[in-house]
Amino acid sequence: MEKIKIDFNKPHITYKLPDGTPIVGVTTALSILNKPALVPWAYKRGREGLSLYESRDKAADIGTIVHARIMAHFKGFEIDNSNIAPDCWQASEESMKSFYEWEKNRKIEPIIIEEPMINKKYRYGGTPDLFAYVDGEPTLLDFKTGSGLYDEHFIQLAAYLNLPKIKAKKAIKAIILNIPKSQDNNFQMKQVSVDSLKDEFEIFLCCVKIYYLQKQIKEKGKL
Repeated sequence: MEKIKIDFNKPHITYKLPDGTPIVGVTTALSILNKPALVPWAYKRGREGLSLYESRDKAADIGTIVHARIMAHFKGFEIDNSNIAPDCWQASEESMKSFYEWEKNRKIEPIIIEEPMINKKYRYGGTPDLFAYVDGEPTLLDFKTGSGLYDEHFIQLAAYLNLPKIKAKKAIKAIILNIPKSQDNNFQMKQVSVDSLKDEFEIFLCCVKIYYLQKQIKEKGKL
């Protein structure tokens, strides 16, 4: 199998309308939401006398590697790990074992893998992880490597499901896999129907509206 080196420092995707106008990405829009789970995590780090950002950054590195390895798996290549710290690569092995264990009892037929797309009507863009037939059912899959599943994850799913190319595939369900980065955390899978995420999409549209309103205020010099 071909090995490909990945540049983990490349810039984030910039989404644009056909006329070149930049539009907000899903994760940027969701950054407007409060992240209550981060507060107890930061408190716990402080109580233990540990560095807040060093731990977070290393965990982010491992999560990025795990995500890249899963995407490479579906795209049919292996990652050349010569530019990856050996301890981070080794740490990602445990996560991959969990993923392969989940996958082995399912038939997954990838259709769309990490393809950037836009919603012109609501002026946002996103890059869903994977759209595939899972045991014959059209399914949107999202891969996480954090310490749990949160409301914002389902809002993100709703945003992806309303990207026109995904919507045209008529997904009937969406799956979030939370793949642990260490043995201290449990593997989690949450499956939801597409119809159950209507309220989450309304919340996302509110985030998009707030993003553009804040942008407009900044451009007027009020912030």
